[in-house]
Amino acid sequence: MPAAPLTCQAAFLPDPTKAGEMRQTTRAFLRRCRVSQPVAGFVVLAVSELVTNAVVHGEGEVVFRITVTVDVVRVSVTDRNPAPAVLKEAGPDGESGRGIRLVHAISDAWESSGEETWCEFRYARAAA
Repeated sequence: MPAAPLTCQAAFLPDPTKAGEMRQTTRAFLRRCRVSQPVAGFVVLAVSELVTNAVVHGEGEVVFRITVTVDVVRVSVTDRNPAPAVLKEAGPDGESGRGIRLVHAISDAWESSGEETWCEFRYARAAA
């Protein structure tokens, strides 16, 4: 892994198909960066939740960025909605409200400033 961070970024208008596209992009990028499993699986799941959240609840253009450093994968999703993402209690029959709780549960850290919601995962590089 080079000393400099490796970054993958995409910008798009809200579209429900983008969550799937960003999952595929993330899988390929993490494979090239040799991020080990199961961390890569957790990162892909978080990407799905954060992109979906931005598409459904965000405003304007969505910017997706994933950065891999020597031992951390950071996922960031930005849109123009100034309201931060929050942990919610979804009812047993609720169809939404679990995404940020899931990101909270699987990531090592997460935060939402309103326009940006990010999460981080510590990882070990896969063997060559």
